Amino acid sequence: MTDRRDEERYRREREDAERREQDERRSDELREAWRRNHPSRPEDEGGRRPKEGRP
Repeated sequence: MTDRRDEERYRREREDAERREQDERRSDELREAWRRNHPSRPEDEGGRRPKEGRP
């Protein structure tokens, strides 16, 4: 009976570790996608982007 509980605990721990790895991987992917879509603004503009429609 102890073996069965040990196996169940081991299975849950392994699933939790896999879930954490997937969550971390997804977080990294989202962070990278955000970085690609929000590039650093040029310093020479004073950190402000011009409004659309204005020269």
